[in-house]
Amino acid sequence: MEKAKDMKRWLKVAVVALCAVFALALAGCQQEKPEEKTSDVDAMKEASTDKAAGAETEPFYVLIVGNDSRTGTVEIDKADYADGAGRSDTIMLARIDPTTYQITLVTVPRDTTVDIDGYANKINEVYRISGIEALAKEVESLTGVKIKYYFDTGFVEFENFINALGGITANVPIDMHLQDIVGGNDIALSAGSQDLDGAESLVLARVRKLYAYDLDACRQIQDRQIVEVAINKVAADPANLLTALSALADHTKTNWPSDGLKATVTNFVEHASEITFVSGTGPYTGDFNDNAGGLWLIPRDEATWSEVMKVVDAGGDPTTVVPLPTIVPVE
Repeated sequence: MEKAKDMKRWLKVAVVALCAVFALALAGCQQEKPEEKTSDVDAMKEASTDKAAGAETEPFYVLIVGNDSRTGTVEIDKADYADGAGRSDTIMLARIDPTTYQITLVTVPRDTTVDIDGYANKINEVYRISGIEALAKEVESLTGVKIKYYFDTGFVEFENFINALGGITANVPIDMHLQDIVGGNDIALSAGSQDLDGAESLVLARVRKLYAYDLDACRQIQDRQIVEVAINKVAADPANLLTALSALADHTKTNWPSDGLKATVTNFVEHASEITFVSGTGPYTGDFNDNAGGLWLIPRDEATWSEVMKVVDAGGDPTTVVPLPTIVPVE
């Protein structure tokens, strides 16, 4: 009993401290004058008094983007990437329910067809041309749901975040190998559950040409897995909450106001044992399109997307509408 009480006391302390970290880390360009600074204890007390302010009370959607900008990587000097512009090669909707504590992850395949200046193109080009806010509007148009917040990260930031967590434990579905685009080393992973550092996690997140069929859809299964295991690791280890969430602030861009973010995180931390995950994808079957210059495109299927999101909004399993591909390695 005493041990349980101690854990509850620690959890409350961690939550209060977490609030203080986000109040400072996500405050943007606001800076205090030296004479206005308060002690850490005072900051935590202040945070604890208003921790419920701005907390989400209804389910909402967050757009999670992994962009492929080569800035900071070994490929930045290549002509195709020298401008530093990136595409949104991972596009994921997270439906977050602050009453049931269910998180549903749904991939928007990067090759989904959109119209750009009268021509068929991939949805990930919207991010490169017009940025994440334009991408959010395009995803809303496709899926029929309203996106409230977004998180955006690149290769370097992704590796740094995973390393700040102390790595993750994930299942590698097949033997795979790929150059670490950040450090330049060749990395090989054997199939099976294992501990991965940031560079190894990025290999798991990026490999697609080693799958025999539905290459990118198989890759996106791993991207959703990484998000899930990272959240579960943080939730299972409240002693490292501050480190993990400070790293999130440091290595992602977000439009989520600090007060609301800290309040919602507080809610989920206090109910960590109740957090559950469901995941799936939208339509991912496509083909080469001669009318689009030979691009491999997935037809824009708003009717199927409507069915997928209807199931998701009801708290159901999106794979009942769009089954996942079978993972088969290239021979």
